[in-house]
Amino acid sequence: MSEPVTIDRLPLLLLIALWVTTLGILVSPEPEAGFSIAHARVPGMEQGDTGLQRHADTLTWSWLFGVTMIAVVGVLMIWGSQSRWTDRLGRLLLAATLVLEVIFTAMCWSYRQQLSDPTATTFFAGFPPGTAWQLYGMGLAPFLFVGLYVFFFRQRIVTEATASGFDRLTDRPG
Repeated sequence: MSEPVTIDRLPLLLLIALWVTTLGILVSPEPEAGFSIAHARVPGMEQGDTGLQRHADTLTWSWLFGVTMIAVVGVLMIWGSQSRWTDRLGRLLLAATLVLEVIFTAMCWSYRQQLSDPTATTFFAGFPPGTAWQLYGMGLAPFLFVGLYVFFFRQRIVTEATASGFDRLTDRPG
């Protein structure tokens, strides 16, 4: 009978998933005219084609890589704080990780929609949706982790026991 996946094994499994997604990105086919194409009227000038052509083969792999990377960060935070999935800090870190996953997925989905029909792109707070998710979502979501770190610092991150253990290691009197 196999053991359930424990938090100790999860970082290794996520690292393997990162390797697989990286390999998937590296072996995906290079798009035709992926670097640039000659400009029709200006000699010597090159331009890009539609983003959909350049990103069609790597967008899903890139999303998988990003989702896995966010999961790695969340799991390592839970692991490093010696939390369990069932305690308060563990649940809050898991929730913050899931919020970041949803924001990242919304960003990738919005970008994919924008590539499908660039003329139908709407703007949110002055930016196309993919960029707005990046700026307002991905830019602000890490503050969830910062808030948890600050709130739980003395309770779970650097406790009296770990501080006295550090003092013993450095031979400093308490």
